[in-house]
Amino acid sequence: MTDRSIIDRRIREAEKAAEARLAEVRAVPVYRPARPMGVAVSRALRPILKQAGPAPETLASRWSEIVGIRLAGMSTPLRVAKGKSGGVLHIRAPSAAAPILMHAAAHIIDRVNLASGSTIKSLKIVHTAPPAVPPHMAARPLSAHEREDLVRRLAPVRTPDIRNALAELGEAVLARPHGRKA
Repeated sequence: MTDRSIIDRRIREAEKAAEARLAEVRAVPVYRPARPMGVAVSRALRPILKQAGPAPETLASRWSEIVGIRLAGMSTPLRVAKGKSGGVLHIRAPSAAAPILMHAAAHIIDRVNLASGSTIKSLKIVHTAPPAVPPHMAARPLSAHEREDLVRRLAPVRTPDIRNALAELGEAVLARPHGRKA
């Protein structure tokens, strides 16, 4: 016998012994259903999205619950950008509201990080003009005829307090700048 045939025979014997051991200890395979692809994609993208910061649409839709009604009334989130030290949250607000927002910057950053799971480090305010306020229209005085008509219509009301309250309401409605609406 040659050395080659001895080695081949030993290998075959070792393989048979291994197959016998496997036949004794082989377990029943466990069926595991495949996970949805979204789980794998979500797991892979989570660190990248955490660095990028929250989406502006998400912040805008939840802005009042994140920063509170008072601060949300004077500001709106624009975007989250990358800065040298971390994420920068850009907020649009009137110039008059900037000192209030800068005073509350730490609070806003903490709340946004808590709500979105991001790592925003600073706040930048984009100044805008204050919102246009419609001019106040002064109420016109009632004519004598309108006042007499109001008093005549309220005469059946017997309680003086209710009659006075209704008279004030009627006068306010009739004195509106746009005139009387029927």
